Amino acid sequence: MAFEAENYKIVTEQEEKLQFTSFNSEDAWNLGNIVIKKALEHNDPILCEIWINHYLVFRYGCKGSCEFNSKWVRRKINTVNMMEKSSLQVHLLPFVGGDDIFSELQHFDSSEYANIGGGFPLRIRGTGVAGAIAVSGLPHEKDHQLIVDCMSEFLGLTDIKHVIEG
Repeated sequence: MAFEAENYKIVTEQEEKLQFTSFNSEDAWNLGNIVIKKALEHNDPILCEIWINHYLVFRYGCKGSCEFNSKWVRRKINTVNMMEKSSLQVHLLPFVGGDDIFSELQHFDSSEYANIGGGFPLRIRGTGVAGAIAVSGLPHEKDHQLIVDCMSEFLGLTDIKHVIEG
Protein backbone atom coordinates (compact mmCIF):
# COMPACT_ATOMS: atom_id res chain seq x y z
CA MET A 1 0.00 0.00 0.00
CA ALA A 2 2.84 2.44 0.74
CA PHE A 3 4.11 2.11 -2.84
CA GLU A 4 0.70 3.02 -4.31
CA ALA A 5 0.17 5.91 -1.87
CA GLU A 6 3.59 7.33 -2.73
CA ASN A 7 2.88 7.02 -6.45
CA TYR A 8 -0.48 8.73 -5.95
CA LYS A 9 1.32 11.72 -4.40
CA ILE A 10 3.88 11.77 -7.21
CA VAL A 11 1.23 11.56 -9.95
CA THR A 12 -0.87 14.30 -8.34
CA GLU A 13 2.23 16.51 -8.23
CA GLN A 14 3.05 15.70 -11.86
CA GLU A 15 -0.44 16.72 -12.95
CA GLU A 16 -0.20 19.99 -11.03
CA LYS A 17 3.17 20.90 -12.57
CA LEU A 18 2.63 19.65 -16.12
CA GLN A 19 0.17 22.28 -17.32
CA PHE A 20 0.23 24.45 -20.40
CA THR A 21 -0.57 28.12 -20.98
CA SER A 22 -2.08 27.09 -24.33
CA PHE A 23 -2.11 23.95 -26.47
CA ASN A 24 -2.90 23.65 -30.18
CA SER A 25 -2.33 21.26 -33.08
CA GLU A 26 1.22 22.50 -33.64
CA ASP A 27 2.00 21.85 -29.97
CA ALA A 28 0.50 18.37 -30.34
CA TRP A 29 2.75 17.71 -33.34
CA ASN A 30 5.83 18.88 -31.42
CA LEU A 31 4.98 16.96 -28.24
CA GLY A 32 4.09 13.84 -30.21
CA ASN A 33 7.40 13.98 -32.03
CA ILE A 34 9.28 14.21 -28.72
CA VAL A 35 7.46 11.06 -27.56
CA ILE A 36 8.20 9.19 -30.78
CA LYS A 37 11.84 10.26 -30.86
CA LYS A 38 12.36 8.90 -27.31
CA ALA A 39 10.53 5.69 -28.18
CA LEU A 40 12.59 5.15 -31.33
CA GLU A 41 15.84 5.72 -29.39
CA HIS A 42 14.90 2.75 -27.18
CA ASN A 43 13.15 0.66 -29.87
CA ASP A 44 9.95 0.87 -27.84
CA PRO A 45 6.96 -0.59 -29.73
CA ILE A 46 4.53 2.13 -28.68
CA LEU A 47 1.50 3.82 -30.13
CA CYS A 48 0.95 7.47 -29.19
CA GLU A 49 -2.20 9.55 -29.69
CA ILE A 50 -2.94 13.16 -28.80
CA TRP A 51 -6.49 14.52 -28.76
CA ILE A 52 -7.66 18.12 -28.41
CA ASN A 53 -11.33 18.64 -27.51
CA HIS A 54 -12.18 15.06 -28.48
CA TYR A 55 -10.53 15.45 -31.90
CA LEU A 56 -7.53 13.31 -32.89
CA VAL A 57 -4.63 15.58 -33.87
CA PHE A 58 -1.61 13.23 -33.59
CA ARG A 59 -1.15 9.49 -33.98
CA TYR A 60 1.98 7.45 -34.59
CA GLY A 61 2.66 3.76 -34.15
CA CYS A 62 6.27 2.65 -33.82
CA LYS A 63 7.46 -0.66 -35.26
CA GLY A 64 5.97 -3.44 -33.17
CA SER A 65 2.82 -1.60 -32.14
CA CYS A 66 -0.49 -3.10 -33.21
CA GLU A 67 -4.28 -2.98 -32.91
CA PHE A 68 -3.99 -4.17 -29.30
CA ASN A 69 -2.17 -0.91 -28.47
CA SER A 70 -4.80 1.07 -30.35
CA LYS A 71 -7.56 -0.39 -28.18
CA TRP A 72 -5.65 0.43 -24.97
CA VAL A 73 -4.86 3.97 -26.11
CA ARG A 74 -8.55 4.60 -26.77
CA ARG A 75 -9.47 3.30 -23.30
CA LYS A 76 -6.82 5.50 -21.69
CA ILE A 77 -8.02 8.57 -23.61
CA ASN A 78 -11.62 7.83 -22.54
CA THR A 79 -10.55 7.59 -18.89
CA VAL A 80 -8.67 10.89 -19.02
CA ASN A 81 -11.58 12.62 -20.77
CA MET A 82 -14.15 11.31 -18.28
CA MET A 83 -12.16 11.79 -15.07
CA GLU A 84 -9.92 14.74 -16.07
CA LYS A 85 -7.04 12.95 -14.38
CA SER A 86 -4.26 10.73 -15.64
CA SER A 87 -5.29 7.12 -16.04
CA LEU A 88 -2.55 6.19 -13.53
CA GLN A 89 -4.05 8.51 -10.92
CA VAL A 90 -7.45 6.90 -11.54
CA HIS A 91 -5.81 3.47 -11.17
CA LEU A 92 -4.30 4.53 -7.83
CA LEU A 93 -7.45 6.13 -6.35
CA PRO A 94 -8.73 2.99 -4.56
CA PHE A 95 -5.36 2.61 -2.80
CA VAL A 96 -5.79 6.02 -1.13
CA GLY A 97 -9.49 5.74 -0.28
CA GLY A 98 -10.88 7.03 -3.59
CA ASP A 99 -13.36 5.48 -5.99
CA ASP A 100 -12.65 2.38 -8.03
CA ILE A 101 -14.08 3.24 -11.46
CA PHE A 102 -14.89 -0.39 -12.12
CA SER A 103 -16.80 -0.97 -8.88
CA GLU A 104 -20.47 -1.89 -9.12
CA LEU A 105 -21.34 1.66 -8.00
CA GLN A 106 -19.43 3.39 -10.80
CA HIS A 107 -20.52 1.20 -13.74
CA PHE A 108 -17.54 2.01 -15.98
CA ASP A 109 -17.19 -0.47 -18.84
CA SER A 110 -13.70 -2.02 -18.92
CA SER A 111 -13.97 -2.34 -22.70
CA GLU A 112 -14.26 1.46 -22.93
CA TYR A 113 -12.11 2.72 -20.02
CA ALA A 114 -8.64 1.82 -18.74
CA ASN A 115 -7.71 1.35 -15.12
CA ILE A 116 -3.97 1.51 -15.85
CA GLY A 117 -1.39 4.20 -16.50
CA GLY A 118 -0.53 5.69 -19.88
CA GLY A 119 -3.09 8.45 -20.38
CA PHE A 120 -2.48 12.03 -19.25
CA PRO A 121 -4.59 15.20 -19.36
CA LEU A 122 -3.53 18.20 -21.41
CA ARG A 123 -4.52 20.85 -18.90
CA ILE A 124 -4.46 24.57 -19.61
CA ARG A 125 -3.53 26.40 -16.41
CA GLY A 126 -6.50 28.38 -15.13
CA THR A 127 -8.85 26.91 -17.74
CA GLY A 128 -9.07 23.12 -17.45
CA VAL A 129 -8.52 20.01 -19.50
CA ALA A 130 -8.35 20.67 -23.24
CA GLY A 131 -7.31 17.23 -24.38
CA ALA A 132 -5.39 14.07 -23.62
CA ILE A 133 -2.27 12.19 -24.61
CA ALA A 134 -1.93 8.42 -24.35
CA VAL A 135 0.79 5.85 -24.94
CA SER A 136 0.53 2.05 -25.07
CA GLY A 137 3.21 -0.57 -25.61
CA LEU A 138 5.25 -0.62 -22.40
CA PRO A 139 4.34 -1.65 -18.85
CA HIS A 140 1.71 0.88 -17.77
CA GLU A 141 3.91 2.83 -15.32
CA LYS A 142 6.49 3.22 -18.11
CA ASP A 143 3.81 4.38 -20.56
CA HIS A 144 2.89 7.02 -17.98
CA GLN A 145 6.47 8.02 -17.27
CA LEU A 146 7.30 8.34 -20.98
CA ILE A 147 4.51 10.88 -21.30
CA VAL A 148 5.65 12.73 -18.17
CA ASP A 149 9.27 12.85 -19.36
CA CYS A 150 8.24 14.18 -22.76
CA MET A 151 5.83 16.76 -21.37
CA SER A 152 8.57 17.88 -18.96
CA GLU A 153 10.96 18.30 -21.87
CA PHE A 154 8.35 20.16 -23.93
CA LEU A 155 7.62 22.53 -21.02
CA GLY A 156 11.29 22.92 -20.05
CA LEU A 157 10.79 21.47 -16.56
CA THR A 158 13.48 19.45 -14.80
CA ASP A 159 12.10 18.94 -11.28
CA ILE A 160 9.39 16.36 -12.00
CA LYS A 161 9.58 13.20 -9.88
CA HIS A 162 9.32 9.75 -11.46
CA VAL A 163 6.72 7.19 -10.46
CA ILE A 164 7.94 4.08 -8.67
CA GLU A 165 7.61 1.01 -10.87
CA GLY A 166 5.82 -1.89 -9.22
